[in-house]
Order: sequence, then structure tokens, then C-alpha cells
Amino acid sequence: MDRMARLLYGVAWLGLPLAMALQLFSLPLEGPLFWAYALFALLFLAALKRGPRGAPRLLVHTLGAYLLFEMARVGDSWPLVGFFSPALYLLAGLAYPPWSLGHLLGAFWGGVLVLTPLLLGRNLDFWPHFAVSQMILVGLTFLLVRFRELHGQMRFWREQALTCPLTGLPNRRALEMAMEREAARVERGEAPFALVLLDLDDFKQVNDTYGHQEGDRLLKEVAQYLVAHVRQGDLVGRWGGEEFALLLPRTRGEEAMQVAERIREGLKRLGITGSLGVAVYEGDLKDLFQKADRALYLAKEGGKDRVERSL
Repeated sequence: MDRMARLLYGVAWLGLPLAMALQLFSLPLEGPLFWAYALFALLFLAALKRGPRGAPRLLVHTLGAYLLFEMARVGDSWPLVGFFSPALYLLAGLAYPPWSLGHLLGAFWGGVLVLTPLLLGRNLDFWPHFAVSQMILVGLTFLLVRFRELHGQMRFWREQALTCPLTGLPNRRALEMAMEREAARVERGEAPFALVLLDLDDFKQVNDTYGHQEGDRLLKEVAQYLVAHVRQGDLVGRWGGEEFALLLPRTRGEEAMQVAERIREGLKRLGITGSLGVAVYEGDLKDLFQKADRALYLAKEGGKDRVERSL
């Protein structure tokens, strides 16, 4: 995180103990309720230790339960919970991929908070206002998260020099940015992704024998073939020279090997062979690049026209 993000993250965490302290000051605990507060404090500390990426998932449930606890504890002052419910919806939006079941947890907790005053027989003078406000907040939060995702995509593709002028494919920088986004998805709990590096065998001979114009034509033909034969959601890019890269989201090792083998077989119909190296993301992008490159080296050393995976 940059300096401003760290500052805002610290302010958000500072607000949590302040809010709890205000509640304790205005309505002191009685009897065994102290232990419930102690449990919430421990859960909040556990979330803090997870860091910015891991904290939201634990906080969604902990904050939802805490707001429910306070709503039951404060009697007819229950509408005060509405001041803090937006934080619950934002956490759900940050913790899970957009429009996933996990993303709907915010709406679930909102529904629980809206129904609780009815079930507990509280004063309902402000209940209609509270219920409508929660619907609006949940809807706006979902829209905010959606706009955030769309803005990120637009910014991604508008960055300068992100495509290869010859093939029209994303270049290496664009692929690296895409992998950073996929790594962030994995950190939020999604399945890992795979990287496949493809090197066209003996491509230099094509240039030497038929000229660079023929070599360029072959590169464009390979690029078109790759785009047409990967799965929906996969990303093909030009890694550099005669090397291409395939980014395979939500793909584990064996499935990535199958995709690579299918690509290898298909290249023969274009009159060329390729060597492919496969690696799966395990928490470190630099390590992913090194593993894929090492696997590609093994494929070349093993006789070319083959697929190797680096473990």
C-alpha cells in the first residue's frame, strides 16, 4: 500500500476501538456480557493480524455479529446500529469477488439487522427509515464495487504501450499487470492460476531461410491461432521475440498441462512446432516467472516440441 492507503487503513482500524469505547461509555456492560465483548475484541485483533488482504473476510462476520449483539443490547436505541452498517457492506464488497455468493453476505447481514427489531419487539418508530436506508446502502455498495472493477479494467487497457504492434496481442507488461490482478484474486481466496510460456522451435531458421516478412506472417498466424484455441477467460500475449505467454485463470497444474498439450499439437497444423513450459502460481509472481522459464528450458533441452512443468 502507498502512504495514503496506509493512513486510511490506520484510521479505519482506529475507529473500531473508539466506537466500542463509546458504546461501553454510554451503556456499560453487565454480568457475562463482558465475555462477549472480550470475544469480539479477540476476533477483531485476529483480523488485524491478517493484514489488509486477509482481514475483510473475518471482519464481515465478526462485525455483523457485533452489530447484531449491540442491537439486542441497547434496547430502543437500536437505530444507532445504522451508523455502522455501511462498514459491513463495504467489507463484504472488498472481501469477495464481485457478484459471488460471498459478496452477498453484506446483503444477508443487512437483512438480519432489518428483521431483528421486529423479532425482538423493539420500538418501531424509525424502523421503516432504517429498513429503506439499508436497502439503499447495500445497492450503492454493490454499484461502487462494480464501478471499481470496471474502472480498473478500463485503466488497465488504456495504459500506454500494452499491446504488441505486430500481433495485436497484449505485450509482456500487460501480461504482468494481468498476473498481478490474478494474484490479488488468489489472495481473496479464488483458485490459483497458471502461466504457460511458448517458444517457437527453430524460428530463427524461418527468418534466415524465408526472410523476416515470412517470419512476421508466421508470428501473426500463431497469435491468431492461440487466441482462437484457448478457453474463454484465458489471456494470450506476446512475451517477446518468438515467445508467447498464456495466462490461465482458475487453473491448476494438470489442467494447465492439458491446455498446453492441446496447443502444442495444434501448432503442427501451422507447419511449426513449439516448446512449452508450465507453472502454477503459489504466492510469488517472481517465482512463477522463474518456474515457467525453467520449465521452458527443460522442454528445449529435452528435444523441443514438448511440454514440461516446473514443480
